[in-house]
Amino acid sequence: CSESEKVDTEYDNWEARNTMAFTDTLRRAQKAIARAQTQWGDAWAQHCDWRVAAGYALAPGKVGTPKDSVAIRILKGGSKTGSPLYTDTVSVAYIGRLISTQEHPDGLVFDHSGPSSNADRIFNKDLSPTVRFAVNGLVQGFSTALQQMHIGEHVRVFIPAALGYGTTKVTSIPAHSTLVFDVELRSYEHVH
Repeated sequence: CSESEKVDTEYDNWEARNTMAFTDTLRRAQKAIARAQTQWGDAWAQHCDWRVAAGYALAPGKVGTPKDSVAIRILKGGSKTGSPLYTDTVSVAYIGRLISTQEHPDGLVFDHSGPSSNADRIFNKDLSPTVRFAVNGLVQGFSTALQQMHIGEHVRVFIPAALGYGTTKVTSIPAHSTLVFDVELRSYEHVH
């Protein structure tokens, strides 16, 4: 082994780092929601840009945990009318990243809509096309978030590994990865 060989440490302690990153984000979201509820009562959602959603597969009314919930930060509000159902088809612009590392401070981009991975281009309706998905054809965390969104809304979704790819490595996504998606819902269609 040569001394000049660089040792790749980007994904050292990856599972623990991802668990901590997601737990910290979830805690930040829950604290922001609690502060807004204390200050604004039932109108808290109008004054807070964070949401927490338990995975769609949980029983109704069950409180989620860090392994079965997603944290959603609203970057731009939407129509406030209707949300896609699990059986619907959506048209979205999106970019998916891993958590930040020393080599990728903004997170390694592993997927995106349109021909460019530049976020300014992806979310510019004149420069980038949307992608159509069946809500039920995505990882559980992405499906959960889409069912909370309204047309025109642009959000950042934090998905724990358990609601993403779990212990499986998928292309450039290491096992145990928290997924971070910026998503804009452009439209949805009910499937009959």
